[in-house]
Amino acid sequence: MNVAQRAALATELGDRVRALGNADAYLAAQSRSFRFATRFFPARDAERVARVYAFCRFTDDLVDCPLEGHQVHELLDTWFELSRAAHAGLPAGIPLLERVMGEMASADVPFVYVAELVEGMRMDLRGERYISLPELRRYTYRVASVVGLWITRLFGVHDPSVLEQAERMGHAMQLTNIVRDVGEDWSRGRLYLPAELMARHGVNEAALASMCRGAPLVAGYRALVEELMTMAEAEYRSALAALPALPAPLARSVAVAAHLYRGIHREVRHHGYDNLRRRAYTTALRKGVHATRALWELRRACRMATGA
Repeated sequence: MNVAQRAALATELGDRVRALGNADAYLAAQSRSFRFATRFFPARDAERVARVYAFCRFTDDLVDCPLEGHQVHELLDTWFELSRAAHAGLPAGIPLLERVMGEMASADVPFVYVAELVEGMRMDLRGERYISLPELRRYTYRVASVVGLWITRLFGVHDPSVLEQAERMGHAMQLTNIVRDVGEDWSRGRLYLPAELMARHGVNEAALASMCRGAPLVAGYRALVEELMTMAEAEYRSALAALPALPAPLARSVAVAAHLYRGIHREVRHHGYDNLRRRAYTTALRKGVHATRALWELRRACRMATGA
């Protein structure tokens, strides 16, 4: 791609970003649970987090819904270069991008998180399969943990032990996403269930295809899903223990978000582990219940941390 073509593509990307509207509206349209959790931030902080979400979701959408007439790898390359320029304080011609990257740089959030996120999108583009849980964790780090690290550092938290728990929280949330979306991902030609875990429970891709078409779920599949949710819940517990070390607005929002995501596990179990033909979600009423419990547990944890 020559300079003129790259400039034209950058203009198209800018037009698409502007068509999304403001970041908060984009967040509300794309993720009800995450939007619900941001209500526990002061308005200024909620807007900053919404802009991070908009950036990450837009990057993801470049793979799932690319601009017509362009190769996805070209879109990712151009978006990455524009992001790097904006992080360095150079004009990118896209106001939202310049603001998100400017806020990232001013808070000493390393640009490597953007690089990792884009590489995670490339893994999706390649349709990678995962043999082991450590291989899957490399993926969840790139598409989810870096977002948690980014937001945590955006609030001025740089303690390595706290950042480690932010990484765990991102991993847990992505495991929940994987559990929720097995059927939807399969319809897109994607599979995130590690092959070793599937084999241990006697499940293969042929069985998945059959179940997606309506065959009864096999017992091994239910056990596989339960094991993944159990892993995620262990990560949530570890990460939630670090919340008293966060600034109060961030701790509240993360606590609520974690409980909302954990609530998806309840719905998966309620559906008999059928995440192939049904998509688990939490109702508005259940969101309120989860939020109340999250804030109560956070208050108790903070009192215990301070000895009050």
